[in-house]
Amino acid sequence: MAAAPSSRSNDPLARARARTLFVLWTTYGSFYLCRANFGPARSTMQGALGIAAVEMGFVLGAVKLGYALGQLVNGQLTERFGARRILGIGMVGSAVTTLLMAAAPELGRVPVLGAVAARLAATVTSVAGPTLGMLLLLAFANGWFQSGGWPPTVKIAGRWFPLERRGFTMGILGTSLSLGSAIAIAVAGFLLWAAGGWRVAFVVPALLLLVSFAHTALRLKERPPDAPTKDAARAPDRLPLREALVATLGNPRIWVLALALFGLDAVRYGFLDWAPGHLSEAQGSGVWASAMKTAVFPLAGALGALSSGWITDRFFQSRRAPVCALLLGAVAVLTLAYGVVVGLGVVPTVVCLGLTGFCLYGAQILLVGTAAQDFARRGATAAAAGFVDFTGHVGAFTGDVVTGWMLKHHGWGSAIGCWAGAALVGAALVATLWRARPAEAERAAAGIA
Repeated sequence: MAAAPSSRSNDPLARARARTLFVLWTTYGSFYLCRANFGPARSTMQGALGIAAVEMGFVLGAVKLGYALGQLVNGQLTERFGARRILGIGMVGSAVTTLLMAAAPELGRVPVLGAVAARLAATVTSVAGPTLGMLLLLAFANGWFQSGGWPPTVKIAGRWFPLERRGFTMGILGTSLSLGSAIAIAVAGFLLWAAGGWRVAFVVPALLLLVSFAHTALRLKERPPDAPTKDAARAPDRLPLREALVATLGNPRIWVLALALFGLDAVRYGFLDWAPGHLSEAQGSGVWASAMKTAVFPLAGALGALSSGWITDRFFQSRRAPVCALLLGAVAVLTLAYGVVVGLGVVPTVVCLGLTGFCLYGAQILLVGTAAQDFARRGATAAAAGFVDFTGHVGAFTGDVVTGWMLKHHGWGSAIGCWAGAALVGAALVATLWRARPAEAERAAAGIA
């Protein structure tokens, strides 16, 4: 008789957890509508606006730079001002800046604004174009607002789900990154094919992100219903900005995760931003076909993200590093293979992209989500996740700029070789944490509450 009330009392929390996980999944996945749309639109934009590959590399890199710097700040702001607030600002801000991206040529003609934009473009790329300058400015702003997505997502997930379910929970959330990217690539590719002009690939995704914001605002709860009140939880759950920053930057394990993600994100955005154009050039396929091939990369990544966390929980006692290191090593090999099989036809290319995505996204969610929670110090979960993602997107920015330069001077083979090298270095770094376990498990083993 005593078990029935307990079972009934657990049901509402289980339902609330399932609802929260679904809302977090749709929320973070929708961010990619205004991030992964750049890759399919890149070639069309370059042709329509007269922008060279090197300059476009800086535009793509500006998104990553804004995202990286924003992560460093928004991770701290999430600890201070609350996750739902930062999430909402990020979603609306990204949608607005994406809409403005579609109007960049017109904004560049505004006298004062155009002059400032032209000066910015000349400073960054040595090409004084007001349209290019506006693209750089808006791309940076979009990246900044995009960075308001992941730290709050990790913070809320950490409050709702216990350690023993963390790997699987973050694996499910990890599928939002990969499936969100796949959907965004497919939607942008279809819009470009159906409408022709590049602007539609920015307008429609921005409107869809605003719809997702309305859903998040109505349904997302920051804490479980039985969680302590804000005042009671303030000490362990919300550190002052300075303490959260010190707790993060003084944590050597977080630095290892961050530097490994630097290499991984250089590869990830190499495929997301540049592979559609590469496939179009190498295989002579149109923008829609190239986008659909590239979408296989993050689509298969959903399976990798879903399985990698479960594997670490089930077979490695919640140790993430062994699985992550092996997956990154496989990414390095498969990236080199991609440079070869792209000349062999569609089927080998799609298979290689799928395997690469499976391994890459499996490692990515372990680094930026699961392990970042594992090794973060108390009260600094969002700050740790923000710092790791900050460093990863510095790697993505570096990768975009290096890829653009490599294409101009050495061609695709050298660019793809750089991606593989970045993955290999990341594998070596994370392997140094091979035996490390989550902080909670280590404290429990030592008898510390």
